[in-house]
Amino acid sequence: MDIVVRRAEAADAPAACEATRRSIAELCVDDHGGDPTTIATWLSNKTVQNVESWIASPGLIAVVAEAPGAIVGFALMNTGGGLALLYVSPDARFQGASTALLAFLEHEATRLGLHEVRLESTVTARQFYTARGYSPSGEPSLVFGRVTSYPMSKRLTPESVRTR
Repeated sequence: MDIVVRRAEAADAPAACEATRRSIAELCVDDHGGDPTTIATWLSNKTVQNVESWIASPGLIAVVAEAPGAIVGFALMNTGGGLALLYVSPDARFQGASTALLAFLEHEATRLGLHEVRLESTVTARQFYTARGYSPSGEPSLVFGRVTSYPMSKRLTPESVRTR
């Protein structure tokens, strides 16, 4: 799959929201266990209106992964290096979209002069982040009622940031 990562635009919000919602509902089963209440709580702020506001926010870096004809991923990082979310459509899983999104944001972090990226990982994504140099940085906690959130961070050096 040919993946291009770029800054998100307002017109991307519906497709970015859809990719995010599908990722949570379909790929994060190890986290939510199919529990409708947990899924609904997790998805409650994943609306087109919120995605539009995130894209427009000057304090956030919103990016999309685009395959020919479709937005297949969405990621969001604040300008202080906090990765708020990174989701890919089930159609793009294991196709390089997640890696490309993360590499883009790590590059942006170094461009901003940051030396670290921090995040809260799900069970589903934990191995992905570990394989890309992220380490535990705190005690796990529960979010959305039953989902375990794992604080992780990565020290950024020129060698640790993959090129896009």
